[in-house]
Amino acid sequence: MLKQVLLALILAFSTIITGTVIIQSGRPTPSSPIAGEMPIVPNGAFVHLAHGGTPIEQRDDQYRKWLSVELKIQVSNASGSGTIIFYDEESGYAYVQSCGHLWSGTMSAEEGRRRKLTCKVVSWYENLTKRPEPREYPAEVLFYSNVSGQDCSLMRFKPDWKPNYLPIAPASYQYQKGDYLHSVGCDGGREVAHYKVRVIGFSNTSQFPDLVTTENSPRPGRSGGGLLTDDYYVGICWGTSIGSGDGNGYFTPLTTLRALNKQNGYAWLNDVDWARMIPVIDRNGPQKKYDRTYIPLPGER
Repeated sequence: MLKQVLLALILAFSTIITGTVIIQSGRPTPSSPIAGEMPIVPNGAFVHLAHGGTPIEQRDDQYRKWLSVELKIQVSNASGSGTIIFYDEESGYAYVQSCGHLWSGTMSAEEGRRRKLTCKVVSWYENLTKRPEPREYPAEVLFYSNVSGQDCSLMRFKPDWKPNYLPIAPASYQYQKGDYLHSVGCDGGREVAHYKVRVIGFSNTSQFPDLVTTENSPRPGRSGGGLLTDDYYVGICWGTSIGSGDGNGYFTPLTTLRALNKQNGYAWLNDVDWARMIPVIDRNGPQKKYDRTYIPLPGER
């Protein structure tokens, strides 16, 4: 069985074409790299591909801030990765952003409410504390897009702890050439790990350019894993230009994931970082009087 899995993955990688990225001074500029969507890792396969340029898996204590917000996503007989971007104390739901190619086609939030598509998430951490064994939780899929340049999904689950999270970066955030960012996920379906990646540019293969990185190229299983700064969630891993095994990584960038959240009725998730810092005092009504997007006017009663 393992031999069949390895053969399928090698064949899938053989269809991926390597591209290049041109960088000018300042902000990364578009070029024309060609990337391939990573094949999905079957649950329980824990594949370690024998390519060169093997990514360095980092799980030391110094990386727990980023490891603790990352989950394994299990869909039917396959797995990917996802990141906790918000925890709503009122409802008890943790919201998880991931890629969309864990599923076929596309499902809007409206369709999601009707279909009630489910999956599972696996956690290795309770905030900064490593669990003796990973823990599994049922989750519901709110929407997903498996469209080129718009590879994104959103789900939620109810954890039995109050999880840390890294919120989506503000719209003003910009990637800079040479920036080192944190790529987190479950390469080969294994335990979540941290990888250091460096920004080199944007693709222009569609009207929705992908962010392109070098170093520690993703492997199957990291699909959906978060691209993180010290404080924010800024991208979604979806593919690689594998080449000799040390190719580039491809990420759905901030502008696209923010747009897809808004399109599907979750624009409020884009702004929880600043919204949570604004006190809303309801002097006159029940606790749930105000919508989460409500901003009080000065002097309002």
